[in-house]
Amino acid sequence: MAARYLFVLCPPYCGSTLLWKLLATSSRVSALPQEGQFLPEVEPIMRERPWDRDNALPWPRIKAAWETYWDHDKPVLLEKSPPNIVRAAAIAAHFEPAQFIIMVRNPYAHAEGLMRRNEWPLRRAANFALMCLRTQAENAAQLANTLVLTYEDLVADPGGACARLAAFQPALDDMDPRASFELDSVDGTLDRQITDLNARKIEALSAAQRAELNRYFESDEDVLRHWGYSVIR
Repeated sequence: MAARYLFVLCPPYCGSTLLWKLLATSSRVSALPQEGQFLPEVEPIMRERPWDRDNALPWPRIKAAWETYWDHDKPVLLEKSPPNIVRAAAIAAHFEPAQFIIMVRNPYAHAEGLMRRNEWPLRRAANFALMCLRTQAENAAQLANTLVLTYEDLVADPGGACARLAAFQPALDDMDPRASFELDSVDGTLDRQITDLNARKIEALSAAQRAELNRYFESDEDVLRHWGYSVIR
């Protein structure tokens, strides 16, 4: 079987590392040793204005660097860098054959992570969370060879999510949904099985923060409903 590129398209603090580590439990997956954007050969170019979708990147150069890290004896070559959600079309044009897993998370939980981890003001976190939901909807509509799921799908039923992933890419049929992963979270850095942390994250928001987030999310409620989310009244 020819190697196939598999890209996780997921915003930061939305479960991208959890999904990446779950996919890497498959013996048929070769994952980059860290997010591709941070590999030393490409970090200077990929981390300059990483969320500027108009910043054209030298994809042949990036691809050549990533190729040196992947094990091409494995049928699935895995990459995840959250800013790739704004450059997915360019990735599809330079990596063939490619598949994409598109994942989003409840925007309240997403905003909590952005404020806590990045120390962003609430307005910036809210607008970024909405941008990610809109961009991911566009990616799902425009890209070929995609599987769309939510963080909530993954954590509610890890075994079912693994079955969907294996149906999408059969080489993934030996993933371990019961594996434990060391991850940074609202509870600190812990090693544990797949766990739904949305309630903990939303509870960490103050009443004033939730009310202010509502102001932003109510103005773009259609994109929340598109993903099955709603404003917390």
